[in-house]
Amino acid sequence: MSLNKGFMVVVDISGYTTFIRAHSHTKKPSLFRKVIEKINDGHGEHIISDLLETVINELEGTLTINKLEGDAALFYAIPADPTDFSKNLIRKLENSIDIFNKRINELLFIQACPCIPCNEIVNLRLKCFVHYGDFLIKKVSRFKEIAGENVIILHRLMKNSIPRNEYILFTQEAAKVSAIDELKNVEIRTEKLDDFGKMQVHVHYPFAEEFKVQKPSVFVRLKNFVPMRRYFSNKKTEDKLKEKLSFQ
Repeated sequence: MSLNKGFMVVVDISGYTTFIRAHSHTKKPSLFRKVIEKINDGHGEHIISDLLETVINELEGTLTINKLEGDAALFYAIPADPTDFSKNLIRKLENSIDIFNKRINELLFIQACPCIPCNEIVNLRLKCFVHYGDFLIKKVSRFKEIAGENVIILHRLMKNSIPRNEYILFTQEAAKVSAIDELKNVEIRTEKLDDFGKMQVHVHYPFAEEFKVQKPSVFVRLKNFVPMRRYFSNKKTEDKLKEKLSFQ
């Protein structure tokens, strides 16, 4: 076990979990809906795995992937010069949001499937959380895992009062060593964290307006039915993504 100082980053796909929770509380789903969800079981995990892999590929080489957490991923970096490193980190995180949105556009053909996850893909967004400080790197079985109070703080910040679903959040500690002065659309606000009290954060909104996607017409859905079935034929799962990243 070793103590290190550096950046901790979480990328989180917002929108999907909230919707699935709301759907699970539907009182009387129709028989048609039950059949569709049964036939297309696993589409939600496939979509999330695809989008997370897209983001991980963009951040690879700048950050070290540490753990997959459902619809989120935890990274870290231990740079010699945090401020200089942050310039590339910020650019990569902005690119990740842009690439994430482009991937959603590329996957709109899956709305040929009537299941809920395939049609709710248009509501998914990417949020990034950046913290700087001390953390432990401990070995768990054959793998390394980061831990400590600062890792907990980073995760607590994922539950906040920010009304937007697409942003890059920097803690005060991360902001002090990052080149955020070069960024536009930065809001300084205070968030209250369980067990840690109030904390000042800097929130960067990469785009003036939130990304929006138009749902396809019935004709387009029918046209895309075969490509949709082909896309889901090679099933993507969190376990397969972990295996690809050598987490298992």
